[in-house]
Amino acid sequence: MKNKLTLFLSIITFSSFVLQSCENKTKNTGEIKKNSQNQSELKKADLKIIQDKEKVLKDVFEFVVYNDDLDYTSLRAKKGEELHDFVNDKNNDRSLLRGDICEIQWRKDTIYVAGDGETPIIDDWAISIKKIKDGKVSKLRKDYKMKLKYHWSKEENYSQSFLDKIYLLTEYYIANSKNKLFKHLIGDKEQIAFSIENRTRKNKDFTVMGIGYELENRSNIFQWLYYNNENGKLYEYDLSNDKLNEFK
Repeated sequence: MKNKLTLFLSIITFSSFVLQSCENKTKNTGEIKKNSQNQSELKKADLKIIQDKEKVLKDVFEFVVYNDDLDYTSLRAKKGEELHDFVNDKNNDRSLLRGDICEIQWRKDTIYVAGDGETPIIDDWAISIKKIKDGKVSKLRKDYKMKLKYHWSKEENYSQSFLDKIYLLTEYYIANSKNKLFKHLIGDKEQIAFSIENRTRKNKDFTVMGIGYELENRSNIFQWLYYNNENGKLYEYDLSNDKLNEFK
């Protein structure tokens, strides 16, 4: 009886071992297939990245602005109402003005995000930029042929790069404004000037430009602009309704 019990237990132990071995084999086979599938998917993804990097894309855009203050220089342009940003490290030319129509060629390439463990990210790199049509700012410069004058309180301590930015914004407004007085001043080559100051309106901080013309060594302001540094929006001040209207 004891021998039969021992034999019975041995059979059960052996059967459990066989079943466990089969289960482990099946599990290992599944893991191998899963790893193989993951590796295959990674290879496909890597291949797609390589193909994307080799592919040159091309389209026509309206130029908006350069930004040379970041780790990678950039160029912003728009297609219709949709904005597009391109890494611009491979181009030294900065002659485009807002509103100019240009043809941009670009390809996908890698940038490394500072402060995030140098994380690689695929982005759009501009490789060729060609102007094909003047925008209104370019036409203004050709027609007016005079520099805008501007002044500000030295207590504000504005940087030159910020003053340049405000100059371009004000110039863009003048070139696109429907105010007939600007057309008169431009046509008669009268000196257009503007002031720059900081103001707070409804608990929001703005850089404010007062645009006018010079007469007998004094400036006659007839239009105020408000620029919000936080959202990058430019506003035209409506004096009769005491309100700000966004200017695009």
